[in-house]
Amino acid sequence: MIEFRKTTIIFWLLTAILFVSCKEHRATHQHLAVDSLMNAAYQARDYDSILSLANSHQQEGTLSELKACYWRGYAYSRMRKVKMAEMEWKNAISQKVSKTDDLDYYAQAANRLVGLLYLKADYEEAMRVALPAIKLLKEKDYTMNNDYSNLLTFMGSCQLKLNLLDEAANNFSIAWQYYLQVTEADPAIANYTSAIVGIVTIVDAYIQTAHYHEAYEWTSHFDNMLQQCRQHPKAREEYIDKQWARLCLYRACALEGLGQKAEAAKAYLAALQTNYAKTGDGKIEATNYLMIAERWREAADNFQIMDVQLFNYDVKMSLETIHSYLLPKYLANAGAHRTDTTIAVGIQICHALDSAIIWQKQDDAAELATIYETQQKETELMEQRATMSDQRLWMVIIILGLVILAFGLFVFFRHRAAMRLEAAYHDLEIANARAEESSRMKSDFIQQISHEIRTPLNILSGFTQVLTMPDMKYDDATLEDFKWQITENTDRITSLVNKMLELSEAKNNTVIERTDKVSPVQIATEAVSTSNIANASHLTFDMQVSPEAEQTIIQTNLSAAVRALSQLLDNARKFTAPAEGHQHKTSADRQQKVVLRISASSGRLFFSVEDTGIGVPYKEAERIFEEFVQLDEYYDGTGIGLTVARSLARRIGGNIVVDTAYIGGSRFVMTVPC
Repeated sequence: MIEFRKTTIIFWLLTAILFVSCKEHRATHQHLAVDSLMNAAYQARDYDSILSLANSHQQEGTLSELKACYWRGYAYSRMRKVKMAEMEWKNAISQKVSKTDDLDYYAQAANRLVGLLYLKADYEEAMRVALPAIKLLKEKDYTMNNDYSNLLTFMGSCQLKLNLLDEAANNFSIAWQYYLQVTEADPAIANYTSAIVGIVTIVDAYIQTAHYHEAYEWTSHFDNMLQQCRQHPKAREEYIDKQWARLCLYRACALEGLGQKAEAAKAYLAALQTNYAKTGDGKIEATNYLMIAERWREAADNFQIMDVQLFNYDVKMSLETIHSYLLPKYLANAGAHRTDTTIAVGIQICHALDSAIIWQKQDDAAELATIYETQQKETELMEQRATMSDQRLWMVIIILGLVILAFGLFVFFRHRAAMRLEAAYHDLEIANARAEESSRMKSDFIQQISHEIRTPLNILSGFTQVLTMPDMKYDDATLEDFKWQITENTDRITSLVNKMLELSEAKNNTVIERTDKVSPVQIATEAVSTSNIANASHLTFDMQVSPEAEQTIIQTNLSAAVRALSQLLDNARKFTAPAEGHQHKTSADRQQKVVLRISASSGRLFFSVEDTGIGVPYKEAERIFEEFVQLDEYYDGTGIGLTVARSLARRIGGNIVVDTAYIGGSRFVMTVPC
């Protein structure tokens, strides 16, 4: 009887092993077939087919969740559904990586996600994604590929944008070594072109941040890689011509920034000899150098092709498009004194802002609906997977005869799946609520910015119309006033656009490196110059420095400290001016006053900004530091200045508070550790 039982157990075990082996063999063939179908759709650029294949084969279990998420993210990115692509790629890199095949798709998903976040200027989030991805790929010894090199490149570019210069340079150096190693180990043309794209990203980041010396050094690496690519038998002449033109243009920008104008002009002439420089894209890229060199007329001429280029590429009028293309076009024509074109571009910016707001609202709503629908499908997919798992489990139960044990496992896993679904649904409700609130606040902010930009544009339009009236003559003083008004309103437009880009810093908690040894007076002087408060006509400004503070040298981040203090001075300047059409309790004939007091005590430095403006109610002392909060709607502003100022102060170890005991106006105190 015992021998019979042993034989029976062995028989069922062998049957189960054969069953599992056959199943794994069949699954391998199915995975290969699915990969072939996905690659065919990829080659055909059929993004709808990619989505359909990813969904159906993931549901059937022939495509892993990591691969399916990667392909869906790729398809959505090509269809310009950025939020959907970001969600899918984040889901992809959250999956467990066990096989080499998974590592490949994990690296690609991480690379594309970090690149997307970098283009969105979300540098902190990009670094949060890149760091664990780089660590995992290094631990798995999966570094000999351009996805890993590009992650290092994007990591360094983000650090550069956040003024972490040494860390950025180190990551760029490591990325360069990997680019060389990858192309040497596998000299495929795709590896050369990918390396060139990475180097272009580095050079462009240095030029955007005005680090022209480093940018010029990296053009040598660009030249080195381009020469290797040129010698490849599969290198296309058109591609080499385009990259050579870019190399010359980058050198021209770097040399111009270094003050070597003659050498910069030679590099620019070399770029003009290429075929790419004669194309619309080439002319637009050339404007970077022309704007730096203040060759306004040539830049304005090149920008004439922009509308055609935007139409050809079907570019939607987003805030990024306005900032990257239309605003430089406006500045180029203004610098070239082409009044009619300047007015036309200004009107175009107004219309584009309206279009951008409408498009962004519609696009956000559509993508949120799609995300919600996708999450519903994922829930259904989880339920289907649970059902399929149950069927397989019952089949194994029948084969092995372990009905009681298997039933217990089934109940356990079923309960755990229900708990996970309930937790996921709760998290989804919270995320949806936050998304709706964020969307509402962002919409209000964009509408306010749109209104504020229209005001200086209308002023500029009025002045330019007056200046272009025939037979009108003006004295030098009037012309000087016109020039001042035009310059001030142009700066105001630029400042508003920059504020939109600085919005991401409002809730930034990343610690800023403090390596600058400066005096408090230097911080205050630069902040006064940036805010231009000393030249305000409606108030008197005074700066008082205590003897202790005057003799103090502190180690901080000069740029962050100046920006935070200049926001406080700008706030004081604005709220001591009477709002148009609005009467306040302050006397209209009293001369307004702002005082900046600098003192040191107990190891801390104090910058106190006192004004005789409208003041801050005691109950609102903390609320005014929240995003988009404005206590008096009759005053101009975006509602993020104080939020950004406090964020910067805290990130360098200090803080900003309101002195609620102060009467006769407002007193803001910024503290910085000595």
